[in-house]
Amino acid sequence: MIIGACGYAATGSGAIYDFLREFDGIQIPPNDSEFKYTYKVDGLQDLQYHLMGNYSKTSTGDAAIKRFIKASKFAHVPFVKKPAPTKEYIALTNEFLDKIVQGSFKGLENYDYENCSWLRSVVVLGFKKFIVPIFEKTFRRPYNLWPLKKLYICIEPENFETASKEYMRGILKSMGFDLNKPILLNQPFEGNCPENSFPFFDDPKAVIIDRDPRDVYVAHQKIYFGEGRHMPRGDVRLFVEQYKQVRMHQKRENDNGKLFVQFEEFVYNYDKVKQEIMDFLGLHEHSNPKKYFDPSRSVNNTQLYLRYPDMQSDVKYIEENLKEYLYDFSQHGEIKHSGKSF
Repeated sequence: MIIGACGYAATGSGAIYDFLREFDGIQIPPNDSEFKYTYKVDGLQDLQYHLMGNYSKTSTGDAAIKRFIKASKFAHVPFVKKPAPTKEYIALTNEFLDKIVQGSFKGLENYDYENCSWLRSVVVLGFKKFIVPIFEKTFRRPYNLWPLKKLYICIEPENFETASKEYMRGILKSMGFDLNKPILLNQPFEGNCPENSFPFFDDPKAVIIDRDPRDVYVAHQKIYFGEGRHMPRGDVRLFVEQYKQVRMHQKRENDNGKLFVQFEEFVYNYDKVKQEIMDFLGLHEHSNPKKYFDPSRSVNNTQLYLRYPDMQSDVKYIEENLKEYLYDFSQHGEIKHSGKSF
């Protein structure tokens, strides 16, 4: 079972992750870096789309594979925590591509001069129209030098699903996991569409947590700085638009693979939500209760918007435009904070 602690950015997935770390029967990663290999830009989902669903002759497959290779090189970036060891990850990536690629040759595609600077475009186009034809007519053999390069043939590989699952299993093994025991990962599935990543894993389970938009907004404006720049800064209207768009197509219905949790409920009704999560994952013994997730501490991360009077006009705008996402704090009476948010 692959368990994913998932959210929508600063909505409380860390609470789920910390809570599940308290169970001795669940394996945890060597670090808490996000496991985004499937849904990251130019990751497995994008590769699947271009190879299996929306290919144009051979060009989109070739371009998608090259982008996938380029994205994998992030593993070499220093000072950033990464889930899998770099050497093993790169080797597994190359092995995966060897399994699905149907062939390669030296060639040139239109996008080689349609997707670069104007100077390079002119030069490459000049080679295609003049240099290459002159060379091949003169010497009666193929021209295989620059700007020609390796092109991949990969159209609907029959083994894509099995190869990609083996790829994910290999990455998990490289992290030291026993695949026969439950594994906890940080953000292995998209919070707003986890089922898109499910085909790449064995027995995937997503616990998806959301949070009152007023607190999400205030946290990004007042608490998170560099880490929070994936959301609009200083523009509540854009924040509201982004917040809605991320969630607009998702049906928040629990099923065998997904459980939806509200952060505030997990804090205020801890025992009830705790049991729901345990039932969903088939857990029985809570080995170290409140060792990492303590609702008496996390209560300080609720109703943040009340702490910043200067944000009240923005908060009112959120209340008027995101009514369906607001949490009803009044049902719990006066909430007492015992410290700073964290």
